[in-house]
Amino acid sequence: MSSLRMRPCPPPPKPPFFDASQNAWVLSRYGDVLAALREHRLRQAGPQTAPIRVREDVLASFSPSMISAWREQTEPLAYRIIEKLPSNRPVDLVSDVLRPWSFAVTAIVLGLDPAVVRRLAALEPRVSGDNADANASCRSRRSLRGVWLGVRRRFANARLEKILLGVHVPGAQSLCLGLSQTLPDFVANAWLALLENPSQLLRLHADPNLAPRAIEELLRYCGPVHTLSREADQAVIVAGVKVAEGERVILKVASANRDPEQFPDPNALDIARGTSGHLALGGGPHSCVGALLVRMAATQAIRAFAEKLAEAEMSDPVVWRCGSTLCSPETLRVWRANSQVTRSEEAS
Repeated sequence: MSSLRMRPCPPPPKPPFFDASQNAWVLSRYGDVLAALREHRLRQAGPQTAPIRVREDVLASFSPSMISAWREQTEPLAYRIIEKLPSNRPVDLVSDVLRPWSFAVTAIVLGLDPAVVRRLAALEPRVSGDNADANASCRSRRSLRGVWLGVRRRFANARLEKILLGVHVPGAQSLCLGLSQTLPDFVANAWLALLENPSQLLRLHADPNLAPRAIEELLRYCGPVHTLSREADQAVIVAGVKVAEGERVILKVASANRDPEQFPDPNALDIARGTSGHLALGGGPHSCVGALLVRMAATQAIRAFAEKLAEAEMSDPVVWRCGSTLCSPETLRVWRANSQVTRSEEAS
């Protein structure tokens, strides 16, 4: 996973084309990516997502009463962690807030105790498959490194399965990875976007009820998943191109979510936009099984940030951690000012 000093910008969407260097079709326009996500004959390339039966079991387990219980238990978490932050030195919102918060959320949803959460925290950097380069030549050093990372990932996943053996929540491993990895990656992106757009942050601070709408706009604007890779089970026509059996299709999700044909003024953050239809959480058979939980927990974190840290200022440049699928700040260091935002500051 590479580290970048500048914010990576998604390339503008363009018509489908075949990239010989990656030996794959590349789709980046909103309509094209959406069509691919709805195509059941395209399967995930690389480590597989939860089987259809498991996906159905997970979705069925998210009853309104269960979601309500999780919401009640998780709502105070971000506030508690933020309130304990020191104000006399810079703090890293990723390591000091988001990591402990996301593991606490994971523990509540999966019914884990703190000791198990600490074991998951030790595994977390190795579980994700985002480090491995699936396209590297088997003769290159990069491929050997990819093989080694793949071995470490399989070993970590085996340990994760063992840890979660007694958890009676359908799709526990997928939920664990989503809540402990993808969720904090998204919230880190969202908090940074708000810091970079202070008028939007103050708007949310003044009206916390905008949080659910803000989440959808932030998912569109800075969702953590920039690229997905799919492979055709059989020959299929997608977005007007014929994809042969076994051929790969690369979906530029971040570019699709900035498509001006779908989202007017797409490079502007507007938390009251009323965004709908973004692809940050996938779609169709390729949708995120934990989307309800991501939205619930992220809304709580965004609301807590706007209420308690609207006066925060960046103390250091952001270093980005970007892999083949995900991209988010590796650190997000800020000063937490002693004083709260005043009404006159909000008005200005």
